[in-house]
Amino acid sequence: MSLLYSDLPVYVGPPNSDAPGEASRYVAATEVNVSLSASAGPKRNLGKNIDTDDQFKFQGPINANISFTAILDPVFNGGFEFANEDHIDDYFAVKIGKNFYKKCYLNNFSVSISPFAPVTFRADFISLHPVSGEKILRDPSPYAGTPIPFDSDDVIYGYTCSVTNMDDVVGNVQSQINYTKEFKRTPVYTLGSTLTDTMLLDGVESKMQITSTGLQNLISISGDKLASDVVVELDNIDGDSITQFPSLTMSAGARVLTENYSVNGGETVLATAEIRQIDL
Repeated sequence: MSLLYSDLPVYVGPPNSDAPGEASRYVAATEVNVSLSASAGPKRNLGKNIDTDDQFKFQGPINANISFTAILDPVFNGGFEFANEDHIDDYFAVKIGKNFYKKCYLNNFSVSISPFAPVTFRADFISLHPVSGEKILRDPSPYAGTPIPFDSDDVIYGYTCSVTNMDDVVGNVQSQINYTKEFKRTPVYTLGSTLTDTMLLDGVESKMQITSTGLQNLISISGDKLASDVVVELDNIDGDSITQFPSLTMSAGARVLTENYSVNGGETVLATAEIRQIDL
């Protein structure tokens, strides 16, 4: 029997917990992907043929990556706590259907904004304690058995967001904004154990790509430094936002390091600028 998308809701638990709740931790995901791969290498020994019953050696833990794309709805604030800058060192539990992926650390997240489309959010995690030896388990009663309080009027759309100081970088007609924050981490393994609970945070970087009808300045060899903050406020039509990250900010001092523009006959100039920022 096939599993339907309605059988596999996505929940993200509170920081440093292995037990995500349901109703308060639901994420309005439109897709989810789970990738599991064993760290296998071929067993080749001098003077010996490959043993068909013992072909591989395993030289590391199983790699478990989880990603999902969601729409932003302030009703579901709790499930986005992992994106709050106060929790960049913390781990989370991700529940998909009835399968629990524990000790999940955020690799990166991105936000895409277009004028008349819902703002979309994508997150990528690595799970240090993934599901193992189980089937894919359906959730027969999502959202703790109560109706999911989804209302399309609560969704954050591109046309309900606002921008500040964007025309310091590009023209005053912006058609697309993409924001990405990436976390560089190193797992810590100890002798005598095949699992770890700990990841070291090595660095955090942000970048914002803005598409417009023109560039304010063409960059030099050192790029173009922002004199003031570039801010995107993520609000719905009622002025409500996700409390965990109500805005996307590139701070004064960040630099425009990449620009490109093009034009086709009969059309306007299409320009893109990329701002980068070292957060940690």
